[in-house]
Amino acid sequence: MFGKEKKVYDGYLVKKLDPVVFLMPYIMPRRTDSESKIDLKIDLTKTEKFIKAHQEDMPGLTLYHILFASIVRASAEVPEINRFIAGNRIYQRKNVRISMMVKKELKVDGKESTIYPVFELTDTLADVVRKTNQLAEEAFEKLDDDSNGFDGLTNILTKIPPFILRGVVGSLMLLDRYGKLPKFLCDLQPFHSGFFVTNVGSVGLPVIYHHLYEFGTVSVFVAMGRKETVRELRPNGSVHTYRMLPVRAVVDDRICDGFTYACAFRTIRKCFRNPELLMRPFSEKDRLVLENEIRSVAE
Repeated sequence: MFGKEKKVYDGYLVKKLDPVVFLMPYIMPRRTDSESKIDLKIDLTKTEKFIKAHQEDMPGLTLYHILFASIVRASAEVPEINRFIAGNRIYQRKNVRISMMVKKELKVDGKESTIYPVFELTDTLADVVRKTNQLAEEAFEKLDDDSNGFDGLTNILTKIPPFILRGVVGSLMLLDRYGKLPKFLCDLQPFHSGFFVTNVGSVGLPVIYHHLYEFGTVSVFVAMGRKETVRELRPNGSVHTYRMLPVRAVVDDRICDGFTYACAFRTIRKCFRNPELLMRPFSEKDRLVLENEIRSVAE
């Protein structure tokens, strides 16, 4: 049933790996045993001005879109963060798929749905806004249809008797572990994405560390907290006041090393400081600039 090639539909097997990285999925087979936590404080001074300036040409532009586009750019610059593990093997994802929960109304009983836009590595911020907003609008239109997409799938599963459901879910987990879950099931739910993003700040909560899931292929879970006003004392005695976005990420540290993650999250912070970078697609020239920056940091 499980061939040596271990092919999966949404990724390519990474064949050239450092021996330590290659062995990690065998030493630590569970994703939840391999979680590392990253804490970021992002200066929003330029970001908020940028969002206000581009509301006409990119209606509905939010911090969500900036984060999504920054993740796309980081995945282009540092492809290793867009990998996942199936059957103890490491795969490079073919595109950038990000899952997020959308809620039409901020009420306890307000209906919610999950969208998972798929981006190409050359997508610009305008592409990210268009794709994300289109899927969100479609999701809101179908909120009352309980037979739609992931909601329909979960409704079917909840109608199965518990003693049978355990076997069904166990079988799905086994297929998923080896990357053999049917494509239509992977496309129906949010757990087969490279990244999962949640904005707990939108409901007034402080930032959290959100766990990874054993089911699926999500290797990076990012949480945005509520914006804060920060005051810092500078060496000359003046006080610098700015708006700050706290971001925390939980990552699967088997897919790449800490330095690689550091480079990726450095890119995300850079994109928030200079959102104009997201207006053009990633190019080979950008890759050369990045390599020089990484070299200078390493030295």
